[in-house]
Amino acid sequence: MAQQPVNKSHRLVLPAGLKARLDQHLFPGDHDEHGAVILAGVAETAREVRLLARELILAQDGRDFVPGERGYRMLKADFITPLVLRARDERLAYLAVHNHGGKHRVAFSHDDICSHERGYPALLQIVRGMHVGALVFAKSAVAGDIWRSEGGRVVLEGATVVGPSRELLTPAPRNEHLRSDPRYDRQVRLFGDRGQDILARARVAVIGLGGIGSLIAEFMGRLGVGEFLIVDPDRTEWTNVPRLVGVRRSDVAPSSSFPE
Repeated sequence: MAQQPVNKSHRLVLPAGLKARLDQHLFPGDHDEHGAVILAGVAETAREVRLLARELILAQDGRDFVPGERGYRMLKADFITPLVLRARDERLAYLAVHNHGGKHRVAFSHDDICSHERGYPALLQIVRGMHVGALVFAKSAVAGDIWRSEGGRVVLEGATVVGPSRELLTPAPRNEHLRSDPRYDRQVRLFGDRGQDILARARVAVIGLGGIGSLIAEFMGRLGVGEFLIVDPDRTEWTNVPRLVGVRRSDVAPSSSFPE
């Protein structure tokens, strides 16, 4: 199946703990390839598809991940089959994982692509409406070949590792000569141009815009966070005025009586 254009970007989201376990398995220091499977939820919005890694299943070398019949290594059918069926039954995406050498750049080999084209059409029929795909990791990079249930095939834009800090992985370094908005000069000296770019691409939810929430939203806006999702069903009352950043008397709900 030839790759077809799809308007929405596709991104993998990995919890930091899961990524740490995966790194330990893929890069134990032997400079060889290793395999695994990730089962992921699929969250689709108007602008993108996020593959939310839910579970990591490690393939044991020599038993589950063995010398390939047409390539270097492969996941055995008796390892794959129950996981594909779980993906179907639990409405999850099935993502086969392996690694290549290197650090900041990674790509599928010709043998990898041929393997996807032989096997993934059949997997799509089994999973009945869910996505299947493959991921290949280097130490600080990831590439993905995602086959969509409704037809079409897309390249993974990258992965976001979510934890105490936020890490972005892509198939190759991008924006190598990135220059941040000069308004953020002072903080770029701390974060770097790459860090500022991460903030500009971030979408942050703030739940509650009270005394703390309004300050958080203010500070993140000044840091250059690109997009916000603000959630607060309350209306401003007179007792809120001293606590809310930027509030004016005219913002107070008409139904709120002035305190005597």
